[in-house]
Amino acid sequence: MHESAINHDDLGAVAGEFQGRPAVLHYGNSAVEYRAVRTAAGLSDLSGRGKLRMTGADRQRFLHRVVTNDVEQLGPGEGVYACMLTPQGKIISDMTVHVRREDLLIDVEPGMADVLRETLDRYALMDDVEIVDVTTQYGLIGVSGRRADDCLQRVSGRRADDCARVLAGSLAQLPPGGHVEIEWNSVPATVARTHRTGERDYDIYVPADSADELWKALLAGGDDGCGCVPIGYETLEVLRVEAGIPRCTAELDGRIIPNEAVKDRAVSFTKGCYIGQEPVVMMEHRGRPNRLLTGLVIEGDTLPERNAVIRKDGKDAGWITTAVRGRAVDRIIALGFVRRRYRAAGGPLEVEADGVPVPAEIADLPFYDPGS
Repeated sequence: MHESAINHDDLGAVAGEFQGRPAVLHYGNSAVEYRAVRTAAGLSDLSGRGKLRMTGADRQRFLHRVVTNDVEQLGPGEGVYACMLTPQGKIISDMTVHVRREDLLIDVEPGMADVLRETLDRYALMDDVEIVDVTTQYGLIGVSGRRADDCLQRVSGRRADDCARVLAGSLAQLPPGGHVEIEWNSVPATVARTHRTGERDYDIYVPADSADELWKALLAGGDDGCGCVPIGYETLEVLRVEAGIPRCTAELDGRIIPNEAVKDRAVSFTKGCYIGQEPVVMMEHRGRPNRLLTGLVIEGDTLPERNAVIRKDGKDAGWITTAVRGRAVDRIIALGFVRRRYRAAGGPLEVEADGVPVPAEIADLPFYDPGS
């Protein structure tokens, strides 16, 4: 079953593998899960995501010096999305950095905590920093959807009045990447605005031994019945792809430079030097990269596998990274990388699905915009 302190056994959870790791895939009805996020709120167990805690007097200055975005200027309660690169500018891992008063809390994809920690350790020889993997020490609960704020405020109001007052005055003004430190039922928690589905997204970091109690309280909701519907990783992937959000180990890997997928979110061009800066800056000054993250709508009923070849007039034009059956668009939709000259040429493409070439066409990202 899912490696988490949260108990899913009474919720109809269907377990399987996601990214080669145990996960809850769905809770019996993916359509209900999807609709909950689009109209109310969905609750996801993200406890398997990697989490690093960085302490020491040099922690912000050090991390600022090695990653792609500006960390040094952040104050407590602020955060930023960034990438760790090779000296050649290729992505090792993305991350969200939360600046807390006593530490930095760094969120990464499942399985990437050790990779990032070992990479950072190699560059921290002369710095006063300590980097600890705290993945199993924290439960991580995602709250996503149109009424995510309502659910968080109502459950906190039911459990602790002081928490409700803090949240009521903070959530609406919380910028993406920002967070607020609260106490829920006498338990410390970090509530952060995130970017997972394109709707209102929050992550709640809570000590692992309190995660199940908080999960149940969020499911129960407040007195008006505004509870959250549990959602699994299959629905999260559909929401992510529809929002055009790249994910590390899927879209973001050792083949990709940030300019090709996450430049606007992950890169500061005014912060000064960092590992892998030169290729990123050279590509920016040269103009557009040779390939870009691209949305595709694909004919037929067969999902292309990751790395399936995209062709234009018989020539290799790129590759698929993630394909799902869309819900906002009732077709197979995908993220992938397409070379610039083939994007500019227009017209149909072909994608290999189960060894058979099928028609595909480029679509603007996101596939679905909650704000439109």
